[in-house]
Amino acid sequence: MISFSKDLIVDYLKSEDSEVHDFLLEKAERYRLENRDKAVYFRGLIEYSNICSQNCYYCGLRRDNRLIKRYHLERDEIINLAMQAYNAGYQSICLQAGQISSNKEVDFVADVVATIKKLSESKGQGLGITLSLGELSYRQYQQLWDAGAHRYLLRIETSNPLLFKKIHPPDQSFNQRLECLQALREIGYQVGTGVMIGLPGQSYEDLAQDLQFFQEKDIDMLGMGPYIPHPDTPLAGEQEEFIPDAFATTIRMLALARILMPDINMVASTALQSIHPDGLKMGLKAGANIVMPILTPEENRRDYMLYANKKHSAFETLQQDIKAASYEPALWQWGDSPHYFKRKEEHA
Repeated sequence: MISFSKDLIVDYLKSEDSEVHDFLLEKAERYRLENRDKAVYFRGLIEYSNICSQNCYYCGLRRDNRLIKRYHLERDEIINLAMQAYNAGYQSICLQAGQISSNKEVDFVADVVATIKKLSESKGQGLGITLSLGELSYRQYQQLWDAGAHRYLLRIETSNPLLFKKIHPPDQSFNQRLECLQALREIGYQVGTGVMIGLPGQSYEDLAQDLQFFQEKDIDMLGMGPYIPHPDTPLAGEQEEFIPDAFATTIRMLALARILMPDINMVASTALQSIHPDGLKMGLKAGANIVMPILTPEENRRDYMLYANKKHSAFETLQQDIKAASYEPALWQWGDSPHYFKRKEEHA
């Protein structure tokens, strides 16, 4: 495993020298081609519910936001969306929602996952299923694994416990988040996490620590994006800013992550694409190899706003943009993280 000192990472992130920026992108591109080739894999994103029990200070779905219309898709609607994705060539989907940790909700999701697996496997390999549902119990994670999910994304948002405390209410615990990530790993999931870049009060040292955290936790998947404030959240009014260019810093964080962890999967986030017209292209150049087209029904998309001015591109447009950036849309493939299989072999 490649290792950089924390001071060197900070220097790379802070540098105003364009040659440093170009160096990181060139090195990330080389590592990406050696380990993940030019393929860009798709995860059809179904945001099936915006109901959330949590009250994170940065998120538009937070429990106390009374200004959004809450929704929860029906079982058959989610299954139909998944099968439409399968027939279109996605091969993988991600079911995402606000956190609801009741047994009833987990039973609902487990039934949906099992049904999607059964229907899609009747036609071939079947759909790969990623979940992003927040903090659950070990038993609930196990139940969803047994139903057929095999990837889970649980973002840490920051590896600095003090900053974590600043952006979350008192009843949310940094240690609980760590315990959930460990539980997912023990059960056998491909484990994904990630952070926001440009949070009020966040430093370059925090970001360097984040990269080291990803290495220490031996993650398989990474999702990072610039922090974009949502006007109906407490954090939106915070002015303490130490990262002046969240977009450029996100690109460098992606490049450094690809260099440090060459065989993981990395997402070119929707936030990256929302904040800059070349967000997708630059994210791919920095080493990202996953995109997540939004499949949420049109009438619900406006109500699934984690941050302001969230944008999305159609499946066909994304394919064209990927080709224009000299990469290859990879259809009918799961595109699992090679790091996951190496990790499993090492601990067998």
